[in-house]
Amino acid sequence: MESVPGAQAARTVGELANGQVKNFLDSVEDLTNALKDIDSPEIARVRAKVKLALIAAQSAASDTVSQIRSQAEQVGRRTDTFVRDNPWQSVGFAALAGFVFGALLLRSRD
Repeated sequence: MESVPGAQAARTVGELANGQVKNFLDSVEDLTNALKDIDSPEIARVRAKVKLALIAAQSAASDTVSQIRSQAEQVGRRTDTFVRDNPWQSVGFAALAGFVFGALLLRSRD
């Protein structure tokens, strides 16, 4: 399969988000492990609930990241296909967008 523009960016964003969520979940796990030495039934009950929630959150985060990555790659493929199939429409759209952007910049100077 050929490289799709934006696919690498989608992977990078997904990995960054996944890394941040993983760091948070690791911190929660460290906290629950630090509390394991306390012999209180209430803390043991809360620890068990947090462990279950942690497992569910890790699974959900992993699923969400892979779904976002997949959708971003699909959008990149569709965009690439559209531009290759309609090069002049793409050039026209880019020119129109540049004109509008330029007009907005000129208006903001006044």
